[in-house]
Amino acid sequence: MLKRILFSFSVMMGILVFNFHPVAAQQTVVGQNSSSIDVQTVQAAVDQGGTVLLKGTFDFGDRGRVNITKDVKLIGEVGLPGIPQTKMKGGFWAFHSPLPLTLRPETPGPAITIQNIHFDGALWAPVCIAYARGVTISGNKISNVKPYDSGEPIMGKPGLNRQNGIIFNSGYTQPIQTRKYIPNLLTGNFIIEDNDIDLANEVPTKTMAQGVYVQWTTGATVQILRNTIVNCARSSIDTVDNYLGQEGSGMIIIKDNKLITGIEGIPLPTPAYPNIMTIGWFFDVSGGSDPQRNFKHYVLNNAIRSRGKTSVGITAFTDGIVVVNNNILSEGAESLPLFIASSDGYVAYNRMEGESNRPAVLIRPWKPLKASKNVLISNDFSQFKGLSAEVVFEKDASNNFYSGIRCKISDNGSNNVIQISEK
Repeated sequence: MLKRILFSFSVMMGILVFNFHPVAAQQTVVGQNSSSIDVQTVQAAVDQGGTVLLKGTFDFGDRGRVNITKDVKLIGEVGLPGIPQTKMKGGFWAFHSPLPLTLRPETPGPAITIQNIHFDGALWAPVCIAYARGVTISGNKISNVKPYDSGEPIMGKPGLNRQNGIIFNSGYTQPIQTRKYIPNLLTGNFIIEDNDIDLANEVPTKTMAQGVYVQWTTGATVQILRNTIVNCARSSIDTVDNYLGQEGSGMIIIKDNKLITGIEGIPLPTPAYPNIMTIGWFFDVSGGSDPQRNFKHYVLNNAIRSRGKTSVGITAFTDGIVVVNNNILSEGAESLPLFIASSDGYVAYNRMEGESNRPAVLIRPWKPLKASKNVLISNDFSQFKGLSAEVVFEKDASNNFYSGIRCKISDNGSNNVIQISEK
């Protein structure tokens, strides 16, 4: 019996030994407010992985950068009432996860958390994620981001700047001549929540400024929640050309955000600016109607205020989009709260406010997108005044369904069903 017990004990110890994975201890790094010290000390801590507690003020200079290649949690201190006390000054993509050596990645990228840090005065953007298998960016404050002229044309036009709050995109670190979508560089769960982003700048008419920019993920679940994003010269949130995973994974949820555009902006790639969000497929618009690439997008409960003369609130380039319970205030004389180019969308219980010579909702095909079979239910236009109509179905917009209280509707499409109630 004793031999049997000892044998069982030895087997159990063997299992424990071979299944033991040491966990990196939490590190604490205190900022010295010195560009000659801070980048190196943070990089050394990040290279060890695990949890890194950042205290005090860090100076990254004009172009300091920490490259993230291992699983890491970068956590700052928080004061009352929930304001980040840890400060990161300057830097050029201060926190960046670079591309792997092999662009068809053999293993998933690192898991990254960046939390409770005040990024102040970064060049282009304080956070740029190009390779990761799951990211949480929460409770951060981003201010005084400096526009950056990379020297390469933007949408074919030279002499323009880029400015971002948070970037998820594998393209910017690829050569412009061969820049393309590469599967599985950005995968997993991405959570961008409770951040305060202000992208005010002195040259808005020359700056492609986007608060949160998500492009070329693969099968990712992206949640953009409860952020405050203001003063962007192009758009507050852009989630474009993100790909369905091999097993059907993929979802984008944009919920409970407070979004306010700048007044001036950049008239590129369209003359409507500055806008709130573009959702779906833009660079390869055909993906918006392709079930092998396109997945579900939800835009819910956002408070939106567009201040530009020609601003657009929500632009939908993805079949099956759900747009529910958003409040959209459009202040520009030629502004447009909601533009639906795609099909099979569900648009319900949104409230539109403002006065414009454009409608509150425009349903119009765009390139291969058909603007067909959308359902619009119980949207509130009582505080919106369009010059000719509150809802417009343009030519070739077909088989859509509208149900709601009486308002001005212009139906130039075909087979659209319109049901009006008096209350």
